[in-house]
Order: sequence, then structure tokens, then C-alpha cells
Amino acid sequence: MKHQVNALLVMSSLSGMVWAEDKMGQQITKAEQHSIQSAPTSNFSGKANFARYPVMPSQGDVAPAIVNFEVGTITNWHTHPHGQYLIVTEGEGRTQEWGKPIQTIKKGDTIWCPPNVKHWHGASEHSAMSHIAITPVATDGKSVTWLEKVNLPTEPKVSALPKASTSVTLSQKQLSLIPIAAFNATGNLEQLKPALVNGLQNGLTVNEIKQVFAHQYAYAGFPRALNGTLTFKSLLEERQKQGIKDIQGALPSTLPSGTDYYQLGIEQLADLNKTSIEESSKPLVENFSPTIDYALKAHLFGYLFSQDNLSPLEREIVVVSTLSAMGDVNAQLRSHLRITRNLGVDAAQMQKIMATLQQTVGRDLANNAQSVLKQLQ
Repeated sequence: MKHQVNALLVMSSLSGMVWAEDKMGQQITKAEQHSIQSAPTSNFSGKANFARYPVMPSQGDVAPAIVNFEVGTITNWHTHPHGQYLIVTEGEGRTQEWGKPIQTIKKGDTIWCPPNVKHWHGASEHSAMSHIAITPVATDGKSVTWLEKVNLPTEPKVSALPKASTSVTLSQKQLSLIPIAAFNATGNLEQLKPALVNGLQNGLTVNEIKQVFAHQYAYAGFPRALNGTLTFKSLLEERQKQGIKDIQGALPSTLPSGTDYYQLGIEQLADLNKTSIEESSKPLVENFSPTIDYALKAHLFGYLFSQDNLSPLEREIVVVSTLSAMGDVNAQLRSHLRITRNLGVDAAQMQKIMATLQQTVGRDLANNAQSVLKQLQ
């Protein structure tokens, strides 16, 4: 049985990319810049490919090492007498040369730091990072000179969520999320199907609607979310047989392995609620249930909100619609109406949501949502 092999030929003194001696700063080669080539079949038993990494200048012994950084861990400032070559193998990290901006490095990237250039490197705020370090050793046996600790900027961390600076105008596409979420929350699958068709006609993509049900499970439970997903799948199959080609839309971005979703959730909660990181870090219900606290922050506000093919505002429209349809969760509804307002939905636009709710779930449930909204004014 032939084995498929990915051969990474790390360094070659005969060919490959070579850095010019007059480049005195750090040289970062992104993963996508490496030229992948097929390996010659005469030298391999099966299919293989390789990329030649830039050649590292060296005049003596070389000390290789694998370094694993936990989330948020970085080195002190330091220098290497003969330079250092890094290959990022997992996660996402940061590096900075003295007097220059911080740069992001990811799996597959390589970094050459020339001799005696002051720098630091390590994991990002949300992701662990591992790299192979290949360091030439000086004649006195030294390969590094450690210096002072890094003073990172102390400004509040920037969340991945966009900040609403002006009022938004809700589109028909966004308003069509309301009946989808409301009908599914109450298990009304008969009404859900035409609501899904209306959403597709108003510009919702297949992958955006999938996200509606994925997000909704945290509020209406897995049975409702799965039933909605299966109903949507069946509808798409029917439409495909009719020759209707629905737009698939973008898939969500993938964050690096090792992302600290709990910390990300804390920061996104702070952004949504317009509060401090410290306030959002407080345990839920006075640490009565650490499990619920972790699930809410790490999975709901960390992981689900990181799925960026549905915007934070659209997710909140889904939640407000879900909670309004359930009718007996006013404390949670109040919280999410406040977040929706924080995301730029003013009084006039909020009434569009209320009017659509009334058409969907009826006067009583819509009036309940309206009364909760008035409590915020």
C-alpha cells in the first residue's frame, strides 16, 4: 500500500529562497508564499510534495527546539548573536521588532530574525501557538541574550465585533429573520417553510439560515434547532428538484486552533453590553453554576458569535424573535433588546421589529415584547 507523504524540506544550501545579507530586519514569509512542488517519483514511493523554506545563514552549530506558548504567553525582549529562524507549526502568534509594529504570524509562516535584532514573539490573545526555533550557536555557547519584559499596550482589547456608530436601517432581508426564528421557536414547522422561502427570496443565503438554527439552539434548545435544520434541508431538496438554485453564501471564518473562546466571549459580551472587560468577567449568577458561566461565555458569546457569516445584529434579531415567541423569559428578552439597541437599532427601527413580531406571533406576545422594550426607556 502506497503512503502519501507531505515532505517539507526545511533548509537547503543548494537551492531555494535566500535572504540578502543587507536585509537587517525580521523577514516574515507567509504560508501562502511558499511554492508547493511535486516530489520526483524516482525518490518517493508515493505522491509527495514539498516547499523549500528560505535558507538561514549559519556559520556553526545550530540548536533546534519546539516551543509551545499558552494563550497570551510571550517572550521577553531578546536578541540572538547569529539570528534565529522560526517555523510556526500550530495556532496564531505575534512578533515585534524593536521600534516596529506588532505583526501576526500563523501556522505555516516562517520568520528569520537577523543577528542582534531586538524582538519578542509568542501566542496571541486568543490562541495558543507552537513554533520550531532553529538557532545558530555562537562560539561562546550562547544562542540568546535575554532583555527586559515587554510592556504591551494597556488600552482595552479590541473585540472582533463591529461597533455601531450610527443608527442602522433594517433591511427586508434582516426582518425576514424574525418569522423564521419565531415559528421555529414555537415548533410551528408548517409556517416555518413559507417563512424560509420568504427569507431566501429576500436575500438570505443557505449558510446564513443554517446559522440561524445553530445560534437558536442556545435559546430554544437542540430539539427545536434540529427540527428547524431538518425542515430547511428538506425544503432545499424540494427546491433543487424544481430547478431552483439557492445561493449558498459564505461559510464562517475559522479561528486558529487553541483559540481561548472563554476570553473571546468575555470581550464580545463587553462590546455588546457596552461595559468593561472586568464587568463582563464576573461569574454568572455569582458563580452559582460555573458550568453555565463557561457555556454562555465560551460557546455562546465566544464560539457562536465568532461565526461571522451572520452579523452580531442579525444574531440578536434571531434571539429577540425567539424569546418574544417563547413569551415567558422577559429578563432575558430585556437584556437582548438592550443589546439590539446598542448595535444601532433606534426606536423607529425597533418598531419595525415589533410590527413584524405582531404579524408573526400575534398581538399578545408582541405586546409583551413591547412592554419589555418600554422598560428600557
